[in-house]
Amino acid sequence: MRVMTAQEMQVVVQNCKWATICTVDPQGRPYAVEATPYMDGQDTCFLINPRGGTWRSLQHSDYVLLKYTLTSRDLHWWAGVSAHGLGHFDPDPVAIKRGFDLLGAVMQADYSKAGDYHAGQTGRSPLLRISVREYTGRCSAGADAALFKEHSPQGDREL
Repeated sequence: MRVMTAQEMQVVVQNCKWATICTVDPQGRPYAVEATPYMDGQDTCFLINPRGGTWRSLQHSDYVLLKYTLTSRDLHWWAGVSAHGLGHFDPDPVAIKRGFDLLGAVMQADYSKAGDYHAGQTGRSPLLRISVREYTGRCSAGADAALFKEHSPQGDREL
């Protein structure tokens, strides 16, 4: 097991279709939920249940840990990234609508009807916005693993 470079962590984050959102509930118990991340500017975002455990946890503390994990198809190696940040639910209707479009681009699906619906709702927002402050990563894969050789970081975002 070794510490990953910033570029390797970026490859993992950009190639994961799922991340685990980890928080601590008001009673001090860990709470985790999986969802598909997308980027909106510098923030990592998710569209999740605005009445669930993550919402309750963020009322207590805005600290969030995101976990990203990739493995080789044969499970010969793994790579894991932890993204430490602060989260909040964003009520802006324009951001919510844009979020469904951005999530649709990641999932290669049209979520515009859901975006229109949720952007028009009052009350709690489904848009979880996380400002990541620090990335850490460890892996069992060598720097020559196919994942790191075949995938280069997309865009200009650096971790």
